[in-house]
Amino acid sequence: MNIPSKKERISVTIEMDQTWRYASGDAMERFAGGLKERRIEGLKCGSCERRYLPPRPVCGKCNERLTDWVPVADTGELVAWTVMKLPMLDGRTGEIREAPYGMGLILLDGADTTLNHYLVESDPEKLAIGQRVKAVWRDELRGAMDDILHFEVIS
Repeated sequence: MNIPSKKERISVTIEMDQTWRYASGDAMERFAGGLKERRIEGLKCGSCERRYLPPRPVCGKCNERLTDWVPVADTGELVAWTVMKLPMLDGRTGEIREAPYGMGLILLDGADTTLNHYLVESDPEKLAIGQRVKAVWRDELRGAMDDILHFEVIS
């Protein structure tokens, strides 16, 4: 078995043609409405008290319907990160995002689940698990996930 070295780049070319239809539902509509006001909210399970962000209609742990809205801060902790070295289509804007750019899993204060979002930092030497981050908001809000442009390291 030929196992590539850790420094060897592995490249896989895949061509896909897919059509997606996504109904946002009540939870995401309220979430998007809050973003338009620079407000982040999650849904909390009444049984296990897990706080979901982005919000979802049913608790993944207890299978209970979620109805209790809770405030979530626009600051949090970077729990995982990567630096993308290849340009990719930004699904939020439809534009090509030039490389390099950072991506992070962010545990916002007041949530128990992570949010996957862009990081302004793309230097791996300046990123670390556990860093505090803050959302950077666009000037003109539209009520969409890209109202948060990216997250920046604050400590």
